[in-house]
Amino acid sequence: MDTRKEALELSEELKKFLLECGTNIDEYYRRFRELRLLEDDLSFQAALLHVEHAFFMLVHSLNLLKEQLQLLEVASKKKEVF
Repeated sequence: MDTRKEALELSEELKKFLLECGTNIDEYYRRFRELRLLEDDLSFQAALLHVEHAFFMLVHSLNLLKEQLQLLEVASKKKEVF
């Protein structure tokens, strides 16, 4: 069974979702960063910084997913498997 067409359709759907999701994630990151900069308690600042780091890791993972989706598209056109 050739699933290239379905995979590409699902990939396009996911790319749109990731764009929307990324915008929302960016807004939450900005809000947490603002709170950290306003915070006086150093230990709570550290906790907020850890949350910021988790956002960084999340965005990195999303970027890896987008990259793999692009490679999937290339593979479907070349009819190759990586």
